Amino acid sequence: MLKHKPATLAKTLDFIGRHSPAEFGLFWDPDGTMPWKEFYWALHEDSSLRFVREATIRELTLVGVELPFILDANLLRLRPEVGWGGYPAATKVPRRLYFGLRPKQLAAAREHGLKATRRPFVALCEDRELAVRIAKRTEQSPLVVEILAEEALRSGVRLFCAGPQLYLVESVAAKFINFPTLRRETAEKLAAVVKKSKPAPPPCPAGSFIVEAHHLGIGASSKAGSKGSDRGTKGGWKRSGRTERHKRDV
Repeated sequence: MLKHKPATLAKTLDFIGRHSPAEFGLFWDPDGTMPWKEFYWALHEDSSLRFVREATIRELTLVGVELPFILDANLLRLRPEVGWGGYPAATKVPRRLYFGLRPKQLAAAREHGLKATRRPFVALCEDRELAVRIAKRTEQSPLVVEILAEEALRSGVRLFCAGPQLYLVESVAAKFINFPTLRRETAEKLAAVVKKSKPAPPPCPAGSFIVEAHHLGIGASSKAGSKGSDRGTKGGWKRSGRTERHKRDV
């Protein structure tokens, strides 16, 4: 059930998705797609739009309200008539740009720099606060790094202008990044991967007995012929049984 008038909601989504995505830290890939989840996270920053789901987009289509994009599996895809032409290469950039880094990525970024993985580009922000906003959509306590954008551009790094205060880059070498100053112990702790420990077995209630494999003789490691083993000699278990009967007869 739509909480806004369909036409009003469509204009809002159109503004965010097509007219001013950079204001919300969003950008389209070269093929005119964007992960739905990133659009969804951006919407959730506005409490009045948190009701929007994939079903909402489909419902707008069903009532005859046309959006500039469609849902294609887990992607938003711009309609052909929108005339998507990509982002222009930047010829001038700010001296500094910012990126919100996950703490566990710090060690790798120090060594290899920033590199696009899940999408073709990494989004860099002119505004530090926007970089924090974007990062907090997936990381509660991001680390903000500074990109020496002018130096990188002069060195041949290609940056693209995705809108006011938002730039895209495929990769940035570590030499063009200023990392936050952290104590070595803190950096190692942030970079460490927390391994899930195996849960301890539940305590045995008083008066109860938990049957384990060794009680049933499963997986016993006794070897044939070993000292003290009745199975190592022919008829060993029968001989033991006869011995016990003779003891009872005495």
